[in-house]
Amino acid sequence: MKLVVYLYLSMIVLGVQAWPSVKRSFELFPNPAVPHNVHTVSDCMHVASEAGDYIFKKLNPLSSALNREAALLELEAAVVPGEGTGGGTGAAGGTGTADVQELQPEVCGLYVIGEPDTIVEITMKHYDANCETGALMAFVDGWELNGEYFPGIKDHHRPLEERVYEFCNNYRQWPRVSNKKFFRSSQNAALLQYRIPVRGSFVANVRFHKITQPCNILVQETAAMYKMTNFGQARNCTISALFPAVVSLASLRIGGKSVRAQTKVNYDCQMPSDRLEIGGSSGLDPIGMEQASAVCGASSDLGPEQAIFCGVSTVRLVSSGRFQNQAAIVLRKADVQDMEIATLICAL
Repeated sequence: MKLVVYLYLSMIVLGVQAWPSVKRSFELFPNPAVPHNVHTVSDCMHVASEAGDYIFKKLNPLSSALNREAALLELEAAVVPGEGTGGGTGAAGGTGTADVQELQPEVCGLYVIGEPDTIVEITMKHYDANCETGALMAFVDGWELNGEYFPGIKDHHRPLEERVYEFCNNYRQWPRVSNKKFFRSSQNAALLQYRIPVRGSFVANVRFHKITQPCNILVQETAAMYKMTNFGQARNCTISALFPAVVSLASLRIGGKSVRAQTKVNYDCQMPSDRLEIGGSSGLDPIGMEQASAVCGASSDLGPEQAIFCGVSTVRLVSSGRFQNQAAIVLRKADVQDMEIATLICAL
């Protein structure tokens, strides 16, 4: 009997000693020491540059029909009596209801931008965008604004139909499937668009991953040196700054041996040779930019500064794949004092 009691007590003691090591082998809850940023998406055009969860929620108890009815009532109240039906020039512009425009749902976006040598990863942890109410979401590999894309449609290695992925919730689908989705961009810029007319929400987790061969780079507010190279490939690489910028060349090696053997940098390289195009535009697509100069040749000396006064300042490396092209670009924001060195001023 004593032997049985001793064995029983020994098993209890060993179990108590073993439990802490077993408990430490896995975690029941997330480690509080690991930072986790949570952001609320409140602006229609929300620019994000930090990792973490981005949460959007829209609560609208009124249906679209009730919203339209409220708009009509406001319009009728604004019509001056006697002018709504007589072809007058009242607030309704004539018949009162003929000029009422349908309230179109607004298309908004989470614009994500990372460091130059990163790509963007977006994981949809949750999304409630009902297809039947006209809600729609889309992931864009790059940025889209006013119908223009960065990187440009002609410069990206993927066709546009593969860069844009649309999705929404089909609640009539059975069986129900998980609504988690996972996306990765090809450069340091990505966009999550959403159109939610009635109600809906989403939680998007944003992460950034380092890459070794960046090609297209979107610059938001950074003054620094950027390196561009084609790595011997037939591809075009672009650096676009979302502000008027001052650009100078820190080093250059573009074109064949005969071009690089010149004693000075050629600032007027013509198509179809490999070249570095410097210019700007009002939109994102570098194909439509106004060109200030086209550079080729070789140099290790710091070149002169030139100011690009455009909404978007762009440096584009055009490569045929026959040569190892590379350039180092110094880029900073332009101010009023830089008007003296302006080589391009875009129309407002």
